[in-house]
Amino acid sequence: MRLKKSMLAVMAGVVASALAAGSAAGAEAPLRWATTATHRQPATFNDVASGAGGTWAVGGDQVEDFADQRPLAMRWDGKTWKATAQPVKTNATLESVAVGTAANVWAVGEDRTDPNQTKPLAMHWNGTKWLVVKPPAVPTGSFDDVVIAPDKSVWVAGWANVGGAERAVVYRYVGGKWQPLYTGLENSINGNVLAVLSANNAWLGLNAGLAHFDGKRWTLVKDVPVDGSQIPTGIAVAGPKNIWLVGVQYHSGIAPLALHYNGTKWAQVPVPAGMAQLYDVVLRNNRPVAVGERFEGDNSTAKPYVLQLTGAKFVNAPAPNAPTGTLTAITTTNDRTWTVGMTATSAASPFSALAAYSR
Repeated sequence: MRLKKSMLAVMAGVVASALAAGSAAGAEAPLRWATTATHRQPATFNDVASGAGGTWAVGGDQVEDFADQRPLAMRWDGKTWKATAQPVKTNATLESVAVGTAANVWAVGEDRTDPNQTKPLAMHWNGTKWLVVKPPAVPTGSFDDVVIAPDKSVWVAGWANVGGAERAVVYRYVGGKWQPLYTGLENSINGNVLAVLSANNAWLGLNAGLAHFDGKRWTLVKDVPVDGSQIPTGIAVAGPKNIWLVGVQYHSGIAPLALHYNGTKWAQVPVPAGMAQLYDVVLRNNRPVAVGERFEGDNSTAKPYVLQLTGAKFVNAPAPNAPTGTLTAITTTNDRTWTVGMTATSAASPFSALAAYSR
């Protein structure tokens, strides 16, 4: 029922003026990826984010014959990736990270201490160490995305059992308390990706559709089907009238999904044909770059996959060199574009956390 990057890794027209703005930086340097050593195997990175507090990547270390995970959070110190001590020693993983200042980094995910009754997991980095933040009081649940809003409040999205029913949820953390903001999501499944432009303007990609928040309630967007045939997993905001959404769509098979919002409606953007899916998107010099995985051979082998907007469509772009693997997230800094995920020497080999950058 629920869509997670860490789980899925094992598995035409748009308004011309908006698209022209997205592809204006035609003379930018091409993507040339340099892979950096993470020294984490078996492990995965599920997300990467940058801010004033630096660049952080989160995921999980695999333990005990791959039956369990332990939370993994690493920080780029300018030369290498440095792991930070984790307060959670039981089965758990981190799905998303948001970076504010050096003393304000948030990471969220899932506590699987009881695999039959998972709980949301939230942690805060205070500049010295990670501290677990008590989650909302729900019987079961998980957090899949976290963002620091323009007003510095922290928003999270995922799923939880509310009133005896499993459904999509959004919470805002204010004054040390979780404020539920899920009116209108009663019949929706799992919040995958969240973008907060203001307290009265937010977007939520769901397992079945897309919803908009007006400050009081969420409303499903008619431009995106709610039958699960299109699943958004990544979002990039250039402005309230220029938003990019990526994910996966299901028809006879799976294919990449790309959508653009021009302030009035959402419309699909052409993508290359083939068995592939996208997990995240970022604006690099105002041009969307999306990452995910494509499938080769009998569609059982995944390879890192990168697309970038050229003109009015997404086209194939260079990807980090890896024999197999998945790119789960992408972010930008002042001078670099980072992507993370997992890779292995073969489909049967243990995978390791992958991190690569392009100037």
